[in-house]
Amino acid sequence: MENILEVENLNVYYKNKGGRNAGCQHVLHDVSFCMKRGEILGLVGESGCGKTTLAKAILGMKKRFDGVVRLDCPNPQMVFQDPYGSLNPAKRIGWILEEPMRVKKGAQGLSRPERARRVDKMLERVGLDLRIKERYPSELSGGQRQRVAIAAALLCDTAFLIADEPVSALDVTIQAQIIQLLLKLQRELGVSILFISHDLRVVYQICDRAMIMRDGVILEQGEVDELYQNPKSDYTRLLLDAANIM
Repeated sequence: MENILEVENLNVYYKNKGGRNAGCQHVLHDVSFCMKRGEILGLVGESGCGKTTLAKAILGMKKRFDGVVRLDCPNPQMVFQDPYGSLNPAKRIGWILEEPMRVKKGAQGLSRPERARRVDKMLERVGLDLRIKERYPSELSGGQRQRVAIAAALLCDTAFLIADEPVSALDVTIQAQIIQLLLKLQRELGVSILFISHDLRVVYQICDRAMIMRDGVILEQGEVDELYQNPKSDYTRLLLDAANIM
């Protein structure tokens, strides 16, 4: 299968606080990997290791970096850990879900009935009752808000999602439901997903391959079964042991 994403020798720096002479912090170090179309690739590491910085560089939110990022998808989307923070609290769910189509298509694009039809179809696809369109984000559970966030991303007609810790704020039962939903959507729509997590058990459930990151460096990567059964890095072994997987 062809690649949807290629990253080569990516280096990202942040300016330290304190003015011109404060220097820079080297956050990502020569990161290289690729993703196939339709693949779910896990990115695993502890908080602060550079996972979200990598996501921002891929999405073009970090303009200054060394290296190459090739993303063969015109409209990549991100699903965040906290859907409540990414959904407009002052708007009803129906309005929120129509907004991507209004912004993308413009005044001469889809009619209001067509937008509503697409929203209804997507709500059914992500397992939500159509009556939820009249509710505000604050009136939904965490799992429902995450389903809305996923629906909003997919209504942008994207073939590439970055899911940044999308289930870490949910209880175990709801986590399993969202994981099954993402797997279902990947099968039905062929969307490629970069799945960011610190939870090796969750990554094993959903990902085809995984990468282990520490301090901005990709220590190893490979098929999930091979990586978990024959880790090459001491750090990977430590993470697996901490998760009671080894």
